[in-house]
Amino acid sequence: MNVETPVRILVVGGLTRLDTFYRDAPSGVEVDAVYVDCPTLEARVEAADALVLVVGNVSHPAAAKVRNAAKRRGIPLESAMSPSVSRVRASIASAFIAASGASRLAPVSRKSA
Repeated sequence: MNVETPVRILVVGGLTRLDTFYRDAPSGVEVDAVYVDCPTLEARVEAADALVLVVGNVSHPAAAKVRNAAKRRGIPLESAMSPSVSRVRASIASAFIAASGASRLAPVSRKSA
């Protein structure tokens, strides 16, 4: 039986009271969350396969660290424009698709008549 390694997604920012909802992900996805600019932020970013930045709920220095690390390492970065569970989960889903390579599939071509 082939057991695949889960895709690690780091959510940076958001609301701590919604933590359990952010982390509730299907199998194959491992969600970690950081709500403040902490000493372990850069190491956690480096360990992630994809990143979600909750734009309105993160400090400017933390956002800059995340953006720079994503650019430097080529890690997919999605932005959630609000801390709502639906927006963050949608960004997690987009980050998962980008990290798993599904977004690189070629589109189906249509032949013209």
